[in-house]
Amino acid sequence: MDPTVVLAMLIAAIRQVQWRVDLVEEVTVWPASPVPCPDGPEDEDDPWVTGPWVSELNPLVRDTLAAVRDSEVPTIVARWVQAEELHGARVEDMQPVAEEIILLARRALEAGEQLYCWMSL
Repeated sequence: MDPTVVLAMLIAAIRQVQWRVDLVEEVTVWPASPVPCPDGPEDEDDPWVTGPWVSELNPLVRDTLAAVRDSEVPTIVARWVQAEELHGARVEDMQPVAEEIILLARRALEAGEQLYCWMSL
């Protein structure tokens, strides 16, 4: 799940705010090599080109998700699926996704751990 857009839209639905690009702050932890220059990596096998990419999400994201009450999930998901990027998504399909993310956040919070996002091509 793209943290900057799709996850951030879930966070926006939870907080009842407008989505914005910086709603989910993240720090790239992989690749561990320095970020390439604006022209991009010179080597096409560079992990910045090929992935995977792993980022640590800001603890506020974990805390926001973990604080959701079970009774609020259907209403939150109903707001979330209104996002243009989720066009055609149905509440009944996305509610289990939201519930799993919320449970993951609760487990991470209880364990004193962070949330990470892994993405690949």
